[in-house]
Parts: sequence; structure tokens; C-alpha cells
Amino acid sequence: MKDNKSKILQNLALVSQIGLSMALPILGGVYIGSFLDDKLNTGYIFLGVFSVLGIITSFISLFKITTKGK
Repeated sequence: MKDNKSKILQNLALVSQIGLSMALPILGGVYIGSFLDDKLNTGYIFLGVFSVLGIITSFISLFKITTKGK
């Protein structure tokens, strides 16, 4: 029973790590891009660039997490 509970907690931690490592870079990219566009008055250029960088970073992080155990 204790081993089963431990396995459930490990899986929950892994799912949480994957969720955070996907959401935070994307939200950070959107925030930084929006901030720079507002300060530099450039429309949506930086928002697009930093959003794409956040998405790429998220997928690289997801790849590293999923291949860590192999």
C-alpha cells in the first residue's frame, strides 16, 4: 500500500512539473513581448517573437523531462 501511494505521488509530481514547464515559458514570453511592445510602441512584433520563443522553450523542456529516465 505504501509503495502504491509513493508511486501516485511521483506521478503527480511529474504531471505538475510538465504542466509548469509548459505554461511558465509561454506566459513569460507573452508577458515580456507585450511589455516590450508597449514600451517601444512596436505593435505586436515582440509579442509574436517572444511567444514563439516561449513555445520552443516549452517543447525543449518537455523533451528533456520525458527523455530523462531513458
